[in-house]
Amino acid sequence: MKPLSLALLCAGLLLTGCTKTTEQQTELAVQDFVRNRVSDPKNYFPGKFKFSPYTKRDSLLYLAQMAQINGQPAPPAPTPADSVRIGTLVYHDYRDEMRNGVSVRDSGEYVVRPNGDVRILMAESIRRRRLQK
Repeated sequence: MKPLSLALLCAGLLLTGCTKTTEQQTELAVQDFVRNRVSDPKNYFPGKFKFSPYTKRDSLLYLAQMAQINGQPAPPAPTPADSVRIGTLVYHDYRDEMRNGVSVRDSGEYVVRPNGDVRILMAESIRRRRLQK
């Protein structure tokens, strides 16, 4: 009976050791998203990733900035209840090598929802510049 228990314990540890963390799953989702949008998927070389929680409040503030940039009415102001996490904000830089050999460094800001859905955001630096105009 003990060898069977030991075998089951080892199998359980092996299976749980193979599961990816949320951060790893988020990174893979962003890599797939970007890889499908660069000049050639095999010429995508991922760089650094930086993760932070993304809440409904963050989403409403982003929408308010976009509305201001586009001259549209702002969405409702965030409330304390809007501090619920709805995803992960990912800052990612990468290199895209063109077919002619030219290498381009780029970066992006993405929100990854718990279901793996990836959305690209306008970079904060660009939003700030456009809000100042």
